[in-house]
Parts: sequence; C-alpha cells; structure tokens
Amino acid sequence: MAIRGALLTTPISPTRYSLKGGRGGGGSHGHSSSSSSANWNAPPLVKTIFAFEIIWFIILLIVTLHILLRLKLVEKSARSSKAPYILAAFVSLSVSILYLLGAIQTRWTSGTTNTIDPQAILNIGSAITFLFTVDISFRPIVILWLCHLRGHLSAAGAMTKDKNSFVSSTWKKFVDWLFVIVTLVAGVFVAGFSTFVNNAIYNGNVLTATQRRNYYNILKIMNWVLVALVVLFAINIIVSLIALKVAQKRAKIADKVITRLLLISLPFVIIDALETPAVEIWIYTQTNYDTTLFSLILVIIEGTCRTMIFIGILFTMKLISAPQAAHYGEYSAVSTGQQPLLYHQQQASYPAPTPTPKYEGWTPTPSMYQQPPQGYPYQVPYGQPPTGAPWKQ
Repeated sequence: MAIRGALLTTPISPTRYSLKGGRGGGGSHGHSSSSSSANWNAPPLVKTIFAFEIIWFIILLIVTLHILLRLKLVEKSARSSKAPYILAAFVSLSVSILYLLGAIQTRWTSGTTNTIDPQAILNIGSAITFLFTVDISFRPIVILWLCHLRGHLSAAGAMTKDKNSFVSSTWKKFVDWLFVIVTLVAGVFVAGFSTFVNNAIYNGNVLTATQRRNYYNILKIMNWVLVALVVLFAINIIVSLIALKVAQKRAKIADKVITRLLLISLPFVIIDALETPAVEIWIYTQTNYDTTLFSLILVIIEGTCRTMIFIGILFTMKLISAPQAAHYGEYSAVSTGQQPLLYHQQQASYPAPTPTPKYEGWTPTPSMYQQPPQGYPYQVPYGQPPTGAPWKQ
C-alpha cells in the first residue's frame, strides 16, 4: 500500500509498488545519494525496476490519449455516457505520472556520486503517495459507474420488471460513492500524516521511542484500513459485474460492454485484490528478504493489473462507436429467445407487411415486401443517429 509498516525506520515514505527503505533493509535511507552522471552505478535489479516504471508510464500515457481521442465517438448529447471515460482518463493519467515520479525516485535514491536534496526526495514521495490515493479511490468507481449506466439500459430493455438489477439502484450508487469518499479521506490522511512525521525528522526533531511506536501504530492501522477498502472495492466490482451479466442474460440482452469488462478487466481486479493483503501480510511478518527483488515483483504485477484494467475500459469504448448505441445501450431485448439485434440492425429488419390479394390469381411482387412498416419512414445508416426517435415524430 501507500505506506509500509516500517515507515519510521527511514525518513522516506515508501510507495506500495516501491519498497525502498521498507522493512527488511536493502533500501535507501535518509540522505540518499544518486548519480546524475552517464555512468549509473546502480544494481541490475534497481535498473530493471527503473525500466519497468518507465514502460508503465509510457503505456498508461498512450492509453490515456486513446481514451481522450475516443470520447468523440460517444454521442454528444449523452453526457452521462462520457463521464466514466473522462474519469478513467484522469485516473490513467494520474497513474502514469505516478510511475514517472517513481522512476525519478528510483534514480535519485540509488548510486553514490552526487547528493540529492532529501527534501526533494520527500516531496517526490508525498506526490507519489497522493497519486496512489487517487488511483485506489477512483479507479474502481470507473467500472462501477459503467455498471450503473448499463444497469439502467438493461432495465429499459427488459420486458418485465423482474429483470431489473440492483446494480443501478439508488442505494447502490450511494454506497459506491461513499466508498470513494471514505477511501480518499483515509488515503489523504495517511499521506498527510506520514509527510508530517517525515518533515519533523528532516527538520532535526528527535522522536522518542514512545513517539515512534505511537506513530507506527497509527500508520499501521490506517494502512490496514486502506487494504480493507481496496479488497471491499474489488468484491463490489466482482458482484456488480456478475449480477448485471446474469440479469442481462435472463432478459435476453447481449451487452458486449459488460462482457469485455468481465473478460479483460475483472481477472486483474481479482489478482490485485488478492495481492494487496498478501503483500501487507508478508511485509509485517517477514524480516529478512531482498526488498529490491520484492519491489521488482510488485512493479511487474501491479503495473500489469493497472494497465490491463484501463485497457479493458478502453476496449468498451470501441463498442460505442455508433451514437445511438451509446445512448440506447447497443442492444435490444427480445422476448422470443432469438439473438438480440443492434439498433442499426433493427432498422433494417422490421417485418414487412403482408399484402392482401385484391382478387383471385393476383400475385404480389417482391418489392411489396421490402417497404418499411408505417410509422418508420426513415432509414438509419450504421454509425449515424436518426433525426428523431419514432415516439417523438
């Protein structure tokens, strides 16, 4: 998590994915030094951590740009459809900057040539902790927000009231956003409190053993609160996606947005939820281990999880390329058990009226079967919105 249990053994707040200075030794301490010359004499594992942090920074920056570019595919009048993706772009950019700052911190806290101002290292650590708080607070709500919207569309497309899902209910939205607020407040408190303690150490204040123990216990408790919130957020996402998919299946609705979130994003949400408490338990129970190797493993696992979750969200935007699909849900519910049709397919598949023979021996021509039914005088080409819905004409 953002703050490790052995924070007060060093004046630098280690980030969750970077355990430099964490429990078990092997990290940087206090007035760390680094080489700004061309010959960076850091260990190979540290250089590998630096390389992966740069890789995740570039990939997440590209994902952010793609999300912003695909916003134009969403119907302009459907602001609620754009909102989750705007938030996803903000969080993805925050995580990208987080990895960039992590790479800078890795560079500064390794090597032996030139001394880096400890206050600058502290500021970098505080910024990383804050961006980490933004990530764990808002990344889960992006998926839950999409579930809210797709739940409304599923209820609108269902033929009976018993097909509705609790995912889009008012109380569920309230609980989801309450999770966001609580996680954000807890994360900001941990970041602020650790910065306060580290500043006190840097300014030459001597902490007694009792003060260190009290600060350690406070941070440990808040750290586990953050772990619990991350796990509960993950369980919320798992239950919401599965419940919504089951409700759509019962209503005979084919929603590829939820399907792609289930196939791409959900597995990495589960991995992240399992990894979070496992790492904390390891940190608090093990005393002798290679923190650099452990940091490298976390960089790879957590970077992969974060990146794939955002890529899964990005892939759902491709399914909203038709403005009508973005607004009306990209699917239709049918009561006959047949495969649901996309909106533009429906326009081309209205049943043709059966001509009534005017006299015996009269044979209707094929063109008579190709006329659209009355009340639908327009044809909707794929990817273009109609000028008006039937019920508005």
